[in-house]
Amino acid sequence: MRTTKKKSSSSIPIRAYFMACLRNWYWFVLSVIACGCIAYLYSKAQPIMYKSNALILLKSKDSDVGAQSKAFSDLGMPSTNTFMPNEIYKIKSPDLMENVVKNLGINVQYYGHVFLRDVNIYRSTPVNITPLRDITQSFTIVVVPKGGNDLEFKVEGDGGWKKAHFGNKVATKYGPIAITKTKTYTEQHKDFNVIVRVQTPRQLAQKVVASLSAEHADKVSDALRLSLTWDNRDEAIDILNALITTYNQEAINDKNTVARSTEAFIAERVEALSKDLSGVDSQVAALKTSAANRAIYADPGTGLGYANKSADIEMQMALANNIANYIAGMGNHDLIPSNTGIASTGVEGQIQQYNEAMLKYQKIAATSSSENPVMIELERSLGTLKANIQQGLNNYITSLRARLGQAQSQQGMATGSIVAVPSQEKAITEVSRQQKIKEQLYLYLLNKREENALQLAITEPNAKVIEAATGFGPVSPVASRIMMMGLLIGLLIPALLLYAVYWYYSLDTKVHTRHDIEDNMDVPIIGELPAKKQHLADKEIIVTENGHDRITEACRIIRSNIDYIATPKPGEGLVIQFTSTMSGEGKSFVAVNLALSFAHSGKRVIAVDLDLRKGRFSEYVGMQDANVGVSTYLSGKTDKLSDIIQRGNFHENLDFICVGAIPPNPTNLLMSERFKQMIAMLKTQYDYVFLDTVPYSIIADAALINRETDMTIYVIRDGKIDKRYLDDLNKMIQSGKIHNATILVNDIKIDNKHYGYGSYGYGYGYGYGYGNYGYGYGYGYGYHSDEEETENKSWLARLGLKKKKH
Repeated sequence: MRTTKKKSSSSIPIRAYFMACLRNWYWFVLSVIACGCIAYLYSKAQPIMYKSNALILLKSKDSDVGAQSKAFSDLGMPSTNTFMPNEIYKIKSPDLMENVVKNLGINVQYYGHVFLRDVNIYRSTPVNITPLRDITQSFTIVVVPKGGNDLEFKVEGDGGWKKAHFGNKVATKYGPIAITKTKTYTEQHKDFNVIVRVQTPRQLAQKVVASLSAEHADKVSDALRLSLTWDNRDEAIDILNALITTYNQEAINDKNTVARSTEAFIAERVEALSKDLSGVDSQVAALKTSAANRAIYADPGTGLGYANKSADIEMQMALANNIANYIAGMGNHDLIPSNTGIASTGVEGQIQQYNEAMLKYQKIAATSSSENPVMIELERSLGTLKANIQQGLNNYITSLRARLGQAQSQQGMATGSIVAVPSQEKAITEVSRQQKIKEQLYLYLLNKREENALQLAITEPNAKVIEAATGFGPVSPVASRIMMMGLLIGLLIPALLLYAVYWYYSLDTKVHTRHDIEDNMDVPIIGELPAKKQHLADKEIIVTENGHDRITEACRIIRSNIDYIATPKPGEGLVIQFTSTMSGEGKSFVAVNLALSFAHSGKRVIAVDLDLRKGRFSEYVGMQDANVGVSTYLSGKTDKLSDIIQRGNFHENLDFICVGAIPPNPTNLLMSERFKQMIAMLKTQYDYVFLDTVPYSIIADAALINRETDMTIYVIRDGKIDKRYLDDLNKMIQSGKIHNATILVNDIKIDNKHYGYGSYGYGYGYGYGYGNYGYGYGYGYGYHSDEEETENKSWLARLGLKKKKH
């Protein structure tokens, strides 16, 4: 079964990450300083907010606030109990707050600019702005006193600065305004910018409601705690106090509206009954004066009892008819008199329900149009309630008529039994009965009028102030908290950036540095060659004898490492093969420059181009000769090895053998005995024999050549091959398919920051073509592991991160 090398954990080591942060401490310092400064400026730019609290006790059936109304409950006065959740909604109503704003006149707010923030200068403003007509949209105006009565002002969206005088009317695109001085104005306010923000009462009311909090003080009592967070302490206190006052006043107004309607109805009926009683009294007086026998004034007995019952029923009928007639003739949005003495509790309840709905309708109608869906629904509901009241009254009157007929029948029977009563007494009895009915109704209405007047006189508030509004603060901004957050963010930014860089480059699966190889292979690395500088990009031979550039120095290091790793046999030179995974990885560049480096050290070196299919190395160094070369000797066209050697073109110690004519059978030539003889002869003549060959595993040529070599330098170029191929390469080397292999990393970028493995499949391949022959080799595979490699030693080494061994 095929196995893959186990990858290290994809998570970043905590200790290594901490050490990386320590190594880059200066970024943390700079970030903390920058974020601290930003946090400081931010805290100075935020408006200073204060808080005001008030405690009120709402009236309920169990609270002491309703004690006055309870004292008069025996007079039939209705008691109103407060439902706490409903009252919280009323207190936070924008309509109620709009009335508060209008009463205080605070929809015109004044600010002074101090450092980075605008400060609310309520009560201390040196100027006063008075709009001379209703405000329909918000705007900002800046007023700058210039000494005396002169001033300059600028209206937002209305041109530049303009001059004016205090006390004069000023025209703006938002309407005329008057700018006057206040009592706090002094000449020290000269050139002081006063920023005036004018809003509609509704806009400011919504803003205040958003900052207002109304909560139960505890779970037992009916106490309510009001809190307002605002940018001026005195203004917040005034708003809360005005809110409580306005709330109580509107509650009283709601109660008195029905009472005043009832008062008008009772006054009208009392006046009518007074006239009726005056006429009846005159009739009784005339009858009594003309009566000769005073005995007729004796108690009429049982008949008079039935007469009293009939009188009560007729009084109820009169009240019911009066209410019915009032409803029939009243306007669509009038209230119906309540508590008029009608004995029908159902009708009285319907009237009270209608009046409550009508009060709600009138409030909404004051600030909304008739198309409002809520108003349409209320109007429909009011029509239904009114029809129900009329139907209830009709049913009540019908029942009264039936009861009256029964009482009158009983009264007639009692009267008919008194045959001895003179007709004079009967007439007086009839008139007295009418008089008593009207007197009872008159006295009843007078009593109700007094009750109604008493209710009007008792202006009982819904809320009792327990703790008047008090302010404290400032409560925000909390500079220390903002600074702590700024410092924390200052620490997090570089930490997160280091971590983000790590993960970003973990998507790169290419080999870039020796660390990528060390993490995936157990093969020695002979060295690294840095990338050429830009001005040397087109130059192929870089190494010089006395040069101190980075490539020359790197070649000297690699030269020393080769001497350390490989020791030639006595009397023989060292044969070194240069190969790679694919073309373009710099085998020829490495081979020629290393050869020069050895030549500069006094060693006899020969470089042989064994790419018998294309001869790229020969073309690379500009020494291709189609007449003589490796193919000439291997094919037997010449027996003298010296005939194919080009001596000292680059250095006196460096010779070269080009590929010669491209043969049709390169594999056969490399398998021949002449190839072995050529290598053996070169080993006796030179200290080092450098063989530039085709990429390994692409075709068999490199493997055939490898049999005759003492050392293999496998060139891997920065960013050329995938890291996951290294596992297969490692297996080939460990299995002995590549003789005495070492790795040389080429074209290392000094600012290289690439690293990482991803958890996905990949593929790679290589194609090679020679004349009439085409060869290709490639393969691809994919896998996924829970411990995919994601660390890059090249970049993480810069940060101080070290990879865990596996």
